[in-house]
Amino acid sequence: MERALALGLDVSHPILSKATRYLVGLLEGPLADFPDPPEKNDRWATAVRLFTAATLALVQPNHPALDEVWNLWLSIAQRTFAAGQYDPGAEVLAHRELTGATVQGSYQVLSGRYQLALLGARPGALPRDLEQALLDWVWHKEGGIGYLGVGLSSPDPYLDTRRMDRWLASLGLLSRFPSWQEQAGDAIQWLWDRRTPAGLWDFGPRTSVHFSETWRKGPARQFDWTTRVLVLLQNYYAG
Repeated sequence: MERALALGLDVSHPILSKATRYLVGLLEGPLADFPDPPEKNDRWATAVRLFTAATLALVQPNHPALDEVWNLWLSIAQRTFAAGQYDPGAEVLAHRELTGATVQGSYQVLSGRYQLALLGARPGALPRDLEQALLDWVWHKEGGIGYLGVGLSSPDPYLDTRRMDRWLASLGLLSRFPSWQEQAGDAIQWLWDRRTPAGLWDFGPRTSVHFSETWRKGPARQFDWTTRVLVLLQNYYAG
């Protein structure tokens, strides 16, 4: 679905329409409909709805089927940052009362990829002070965003291609929040400084988002990396 959107497919395209119907069915249907085998812990029911909602939010961020899950994670974030900064104890308590899930040290901590994708899907919907506190915490958090695992606060000049891919994916995820510009200035300048003399970007032969069928080869690979960077720059300066 991410590649379909990156390639420019409209949300009304038959591929994305079918995917939307499937995801809505998962959200509104029984837990047993989810295709992966269940984990044997108290997090699974919450996780299934999170994964499904975050994916649906890529295409239909205002779909009413998302409201219940989005509001749940908003409540968790509000309780976690009630004191103005991240409070792991408050997060544990929020889940104990709202989901029953044991989250400490797990993928359900608020810095996870799916939580941020869901909360960032509705720009401006988070209270401004909550959004700023959330992004400041994630931006300076060692290891960055869960499932991506790359620090964000200062770009590493020794990033290999795999980690560069994840770093750009992390920036793209946070760029959905209106206040991300307050954190991203140094990262954006770092990208400008790595533009080639031809005005392109090339970070090597591995990327999870590609538009060309021959993306491992020089020219196509440069165009793929460059497209990703230009979209990110557009998001930054449009704000």
